Amino acid sequence: MVFSISNSKPLFFLFLFLFLCQPFHAVVVAQDVSSRKPFSTKRPILLNCGDLVLKSKCSQNSKCTWCTSQDLDDTCFSKSEALRLPHQVFSCGPTSS
Repeated sequence: MVFSISNSKPLFFLFLFLFLCQPFHAVVVAQDVSSRKPFSTKRPILLNCGDLVLKSKCSQNSKCTWCTSQDLDDTCFSKSEALRLPHQVFSCGPTSS
């Protein structure tokens, strides 16, 4: 096989096309963390009411409610989630035992 300049144009465009089709990886620039305030250790960050496994802990959080079920495990839900649960399966709120 003979390599010539006239044959290299399609090959160049093929490599260019393949190079441009590669996924783009963003470069993350390091930030100066010396000016940041440290996280407060007074209150842990709660990501989800479902992370609370005890009824006492769930009832202490004003955004969560404890729901009981005869068919499923008793679970802590956010109040907005509890409103969407089927009332035939779950009993939610302060009266649930």
